[in-house]
Amino acid sequence: MHYLVYSMDNLPAADAADAALLDEYERVQYARRGARYLAERMLLRRELSRLSGVPVQDIRLTYNENGKPEFAPQPFSLAHSGDCLCLAFHHSPVGVDVERMRPRNFAQIAPRFMAPRQLEGFLARGCPMEEFYACWCAAEALVKLAGDSIWHAAERFPLSYRSGCVSPLFEPKPAVELFSPMPGYMGAATFSL
Repeated sequence: MHYLVYSMDNLPAADAADAALLDEYERVQYARRGARYLAERMLLRRELSRLSGVPVQDIRLTYNENGKPEFAPQPFSLAHSGDCLCLAFHHSPVGVDVERMRPRNFAQIAPRFMAPRQLEGFLARGCPMEEFYACWCAAEALVKLAGDSIWHAAERFPLSYRSGCVSPLFEPKPAVELFSPMPGYMGAATFSL
């Protein structure tokens, strides 16, 4: 597996010719989200082309029932938060997430993605920020790997956290790698073993 990290403020510019390559869903998103979205999608297309050998203009994404974009010849996942964009690629399905670390109401948010036993330990430890973001990123990455929704994370993808490592508590166990994509950010990538 490999991943690429970019600062959203330093993405290569994209133009009208690039916009013509977008599918209908992406054109709607581009109209809503602007030039950075177009630049992000063109980076993705260029890397998919490089890895698969399919010309950029022939890259056609499909979307699963939860809206996850897919490209059959080359599994990928993408995530962005704040100024950070991460693209992950693997020979099998992959999920990635990045989050800008900042103080939040961790006790209120954690029940959305932590299973009851995990949540109990997290609360007992005083809701440490690093553990919160490691588990949140891992849960989001697992959800993306499965093509699911974050609302199912707590019941479908229970995790444990110990000494800076996240381990799935379900079978089959996918690999989970934590990484720091940029200062002040946490990331997690996951793929099937």
